[in-house]
Amino acid sequence: MIKPYQKPPWVPIGQAAEYLGVSRDTLRRWEKRGQIKASRSPTNRRYYTKQQLDLVMNNKKHRFKLIPKEKIKNLPWKQLIIITCLSLGTTLLLGFLIQSLIMK
Repeated sequence: MIKPYQKPPWVPIGQAAEYLGVSRDTLRRWEKRGQIKASRSPTNRRYYTKQQLDLVMNNKKHRFKLIPKEKIKNLPWKQLIIITCLSLGTTLLLGFLIQSLIMK
């Protein structure tokens, strides 16, 4: 039985950038650094596969280093207070920004 033609899962640069939450220029810079490889069309347009984007997405998530619970228990209390205040301040700031956008 002949299978119907299936289009390869190519994603153009604009959709790839949107999927990753970065700009097109960022994707181009990543390509120059060798962090991602784009396939090129005959007209020299960049295309990516979903698998490539998922790998980049996983690497992107691991860029932010989380502090393990064991290390938090060993931190001096002053550092814990500073970390808590910074996270609370960030949360409050985001809340105010969202509220101001909604109230417009």
